Amino acid sequence: MQKFTLPAIDAIQARDGCKTAQDTYAIGDMTQTAALFGSVNKARPARSDKGDAWRGGLSFDASLQCVRDGNPAIVARSDEFLTRFEALHLVSRRWRTVAAVAGGVPCVPAALAGHPLAMRQRQRVSSDQAPLAVIVDIASSAGIESADLEKRGAAILALVRLLSAARPVSLYVGVSVTAGHLRDQRRHDACHIFTRMDTAPLDLARAAHMLCHTSTARSLYYGAAYEVTGAPVDTQNLHWPYRGGQDAIRAHAHAILARAIPDAAASLYIGAAHMDDATIKNPALWLETMLKEHGGAPVQEAA
Repeated sequence: MQKFTLPAIDAIQARDGCKTAQDTYAIGDMTQTAALFGSVNKARPARSDKGDAWRGGLSFDASLQCVRDGNPAIVARSDEFLTRFEALHLVSRRWRTVAAVAGGVPCVPAALAGHPLAMRQRQRVSSDQAPLAVIVDIASSAGIESADLEKRGAAILALVRLLSAARPVSLYVGVSVTAGHLRDQRRHDACHIFTRMDTAPLDLARAAHMLCHTSTARSLYYGAAYEVTGAPVDTQNLHWPYRGGQDAIRAHAHAILARAIPDAAASLYIGAAHMDDATIKNPALWLETMLKEHGGAPVQEAA
């Protein structure tokens, strides 16, 4: 797993007024991430053997097993959203000029030759030249119910599945958090742990667990954040990255994550969930909006 620490970007340093703020990164694939989760100190409170409602009913070790083996049962929650949009044919955001009977520009050689396709027309086409990275922060406000977070994850998974039919999609799942007490001097620092998911083809059973089950963030990633940052073993305090809520990470996520994730600069970044987040209040409407913005023009399939 790739692990390193860098000074926070200039925008964060200036915003927080702290020239010592640091970003700690841990980026890896599913196998490496599972190993990181497995290395979390068993004495940490995050590594609980109780599957309480806040963690979606799974213990740390049971959730870790689903990371390794997948969780096929939870895929159905994404299928519900998929069914609502399965009649849409998504066309990626790329244009191609084609010969046509009618168009905006004439093709002089074709016209002189008497060819019926003597005009040039721009058409939106599906293309492998329009890849998209989707980066999902699955951290959340503590007061959000597990059921709402599962619906959010299901909508995000449905988005990835639908977009994958129109364009190459890479998927990164993880958290950006700060571990420690509010009075801790390291409160300016942040930890970014992200997993590169298999998307060609999409590893559906594992992706479903990573995105939909709340134990993934609230047990596994939170525990890993304590471990990676070297927080005291009894630490149970997690906060939004840096200071002042989510504003900083949402405003600068692409620049922050691009230092560890090559595709981040031009990615679709889905920030951590808060109480008024669109993915929580109306995940179906959010999904429809994202499909229009990133899937191209939705066209009804022919009967």
